[in-house]
Amino acid sequence: MFVSFRSVLVGVVIGLGLVGAPFAWAASTVSCHCFRDRSFDPARPAAADTYVLATSRNSLLAAAFGVSKGTVVRSLMTGTAPEALWAAHGLAARTGLRADDLLTAHGQAGSWARALERLGYDPARVGGRVGELVRAGQDPAPAVVDETLATRMGVPRDQIAALRAAGASDAETVAASVLGRLTGKEPVGFLKKVRAGEATWGSLFHDAGVAPSDIDDAIARLLR
Repeated sequence: MFVSFRSVLVGVVIGLGLVGAPFAWAASTVSCHCFRDRSFDPARPAAADTYVLATSRNSLLAAAFGVSKGTVVRSLMTGTAPEALWAAHGLAARTGLRADDLLTAHGQAGSWARALERLGYDPARVGGRVGELVRAGQDPAPAVVDETLATRMGVPRDQIAALRAAGASDAETVAASVLGRLTGKEPVGFLKKVRAGEATWGSLFHDAGVAPSDIDDAIARLLR
């Protein structure tokens, strides 16, 4: 039976709880955040990896900063980069400004330092590695991710540093760190297994007893 692309997309949007959102933006940005494979299949162990990585990163953002997962997904599907979301929420938590205002100002100003200035906040007041990157005109998102993992999930900083030294992306750093907390093993070992073709992100979570659909809850339980 023929199933139209529009029908498939509507199903995805419904599954994400976005029925009330205008269909036009979902159709125009379908490549952003619609995943065909959302469960682990031993016959195709890597099929859900893209979803596993994305949902790990997005679930941590939502839980750590007190926003709904639906809000995060809507922002991504309307074209906001994951890095921009992380930076905005990280800076909002440090400054008391609103993440939405920071995103808007960043789009207008072109840098996070100028965005803060537009909103009347001195970038020099942002401390730590995040502040250093903002003032240097660099992307603060990785530092926000790392700080969130260290302070909210209790991941040792040396383990996070090992992941970054091995070239882990933000999403890989989150997924490996979650696996490390769930299993008590070194996170970088999971990254190395995936890179070596010895495992997939889906198989690693499966072996840890966590289905892709349960990653949200697993992360919420790990936060403190």
